[in-house]
Order: sequence, then structure tokens, then C-alpha cells
Amino acid sequence: MFMTTKEYRRILKTIAESEKISVEKVEREMQRAIDVGFDNPDKDIQKEWKKISFKGDRPTVQEVIEALSKQARNI
Repeated sequence: MFMTTKEYRRILKTIAESEKISVEKVEREMQRAIDVGFDNPDKDIQKEWKKISFKGDRPTVQEVIEALSKQARNI
């Protein structure tokens, strides 16, 4: 993991302030969106999820942010 908890919380706080909602709500809504996407049976979408490494049965918000940040750096 290359993102510290402090960095992760700062990202969520920035989003929360921008959206005028709590950090907890940001994290909850992002996880909900991840879960919906992760459960999508489309083969192309599942292929994209395989590019993200995660520890549990599905990726966390932090794991997705880390993976997308890494992908963005490689563009």
C-alpha cells in the first residue's frame, strides 16, 4: 500500500467539503458505488476489476483510490 491513512482521509475530506457532506457519507457512498460496479456481471467490466488488487472479497474505497491513482500516473 503506497497511500497512508492520513493521505486517504485528506482525499475523503476534500471530497466531503466540496460536496458539503460528511467524510463518512463520502466513504459510504463510494463503497456503495464500488459494490454496484463490482457486482456487475458484464465481462468487460469484470476484466477491469481484475486490474485492481485487493485483500478482501471486494475492493475497499482506499484500494480503489490507490489503484486509480497508480493508473493515472502511468498514463
